[in-house]
Amino acid sequence: MVVLTILGWAVLGFLIFVTLYSLIGLLCFTIPVNRRFRNIKRDVEIFVVSNGVHVDYIVPSISSVFNWKKVLDDRHYEIPFTANSYLGIGWGDRGFYLEVDEWANLKPSVAARAMLIPTPTLMHITSHPELPKDQKRLERIHLSNAQYLQLCDYICSYFEEKDGKVVHLPGKGYTANDNFYETRGYYHAFGTCNFWINRGLIRIGVRAPIWSHGGAGIFYQLKKALPEPLPA
Repeated sequence: MVVLTILGWAVLGFLIFVTLYSLIGLLCFTIPVNRRFRNIKRDVEIFVVSNGVHVDYIVPSISSVFNWKKVLDDRHYEIPFTANSYLGIGWGDRGFYLEVDEWANLKPSVAARAMLIPTPTLMHITSHPELPKDQKRLERIHLSNAQYLQLCDYICSYFEEKDGKVVHLPGKGYTANDNFYETRGYYHAFGTCNFWINRGLIRIGVRAPIWSHGGAGIFYQLKKALPEPLPA
């Protein structure tokens, strides 16, 4: 009887937490940071892309502003990433990345562990010959050279290093043209993969929600950053 009572309170507590978490997320994604930012033509184009759950940055693989070869070894990719146009960059829970090949196969134990306790993280880098077409959302962001350099510095600050080099996990990618790398920081309910994307945008002065555990708020605020159309 005591066990059932404890279990009942635990389930109730979890349901209350999920409800409040969702409501706070909905409220926060309507509150913008950097509200004066306008997404107009600048020096560098980047993108944010979502598969419906997880958001990535997509940045130029070659740029005069930042050389990714100083950070990543392109010999770890079947086609050197410098031969392709873009790099997809995401940060997230180690268990999600390595134990879940498709979202349909997500185990409740993996999701619960990632959300309820701080868990180790990885960086996922994918080399793209063109912008991915199999995603649900994609938004273009125009940055100045200074903003793009700030974003690259933000991303690089999360890589774990050994002997001055990022720590690559060989043979863990989903394909021959993506790789995982050890990172700093922990994943949890208030520090999700999409929160990491959102925080990077805030840091470089792009309009973004004050907090976003999901991707909807990011895209909502980017739409608000589009310049007003000229009067007819």
